[in-house]
Amino acid sequence: MSETYLVVIPTDPMAGLPDNAQAVLKRLACMAGTDEARIKDYGKLQFIDCGEAFEGINCPKCAVTFEIATWHAWMDQDWHGEEGFHLHSHAMPCCRTKLTLNDLVYKGPQGFSRWFISAKTNNRGALTNSELEKLGAKAGIPLRAIIQQY
Repeated sequence: MSETYLVVIPTDPMAGLPDNAQAVLKRLACMAGTDEARIKDYGKLQFIDCGEAFEGINCPKCAVTFEIATWHAWMDQDWHGEEGFHLHSHAMPCCRTKLTLNDLVYKGPQGFSRWFISAKTNNRGALTNSELEKLGAKAGIPLRAIIQQY
């Protein structure tokens, strides 16, 4: 049986952890119906994945799904070890538009961030747009929702 977590990261991957992150954590835990919640601050850019919920990657410009091997190669190029990820521009194989890895459309949602806030959940689906907006308002920055399954 897999475990499921509701996760929020900033839409701007370079955003720092908000001063009121504990308040966001408490609200997310309440939404998830759990006491199992945490904040992880890496201090450098990391890829925040969705685990087993991953289905594929599309170009946001033309919606073409592209090869995972291409994405893996870009991930390798953008990884700088102890410095974390650097989000370089890559020409999309479909339309040649230059985008970063964070700009891609991940199915399920994923992204890059220096930190995340997560809460374990058993009995609910993804955050609604309204819930995500409330968490973003509490954080003072727009957030992206991820469902992690492991």
